Amino acid sequence: MSKLEFFEIETSRLKLRRFKDEDVSNFYKYRSNPDVAIYQGWENYTYEQAINFIEKQKSAEMNIPDSWVQVAIENKMDGQLIGDIGVHTLSNPKNQVEVGFTLEPTYQNKGYAFEALQGILDYLFNELNKEKINAIADEQNSPSIKLLRKLGFQQIKIIENSYFKGQYVTEIMFGLSKNDWNK
Repeated sequence: MSKLEFFEIETSRLKLRRFKDEDVSNFYKYRSNPDVAIYQGWENYTYEQAINFIEKQKSAEMNIPDSWVQVAIENKMDGQLIGDIGVHTLSNPKNQVEVGFTLEPTYQNKGYAFEALQGILDYLFNELNKEKINAIADEQNSPSIKLLRKLGFQQIKIIENSYFKGQYVTEIMFGLSKNDWNK
């Protein structure tokens, strides 16, 4: 598998790019916010974790089976990091990825996540030739579910009794095929 140069995608208001050192304070700000972390796989995020995470992401490679890469979402107006999209390249089934997304609360409900995900989905389907993209959301996370549906994702299955942060929750798996995306 050839090494891919890390892409940059520009949308009308955003730049999707690799993380850089200057992102640490904004990244830490939203990662350490309990309202942001509620449906995410982390808690009590520290500044040191943010530094280490960004250091690893600065050289992470996209499209390697069983790996996650975080893509920084930059607001083009001021160059500030406002969120990120996680891309998990699956080894089985091949040609599928899972995505997750996080946005700083002041930028939520303004179309930024929709715009960023449109950019990354287009890249994954039409540049990396992925056949299917999955996403999982807690059934309580209605903003994410609404966003996934708006992007054309279809509910695939309900995952009951998923153990998450010390409790059992119900999660919904969504999927979007390349054919449906390119319609």
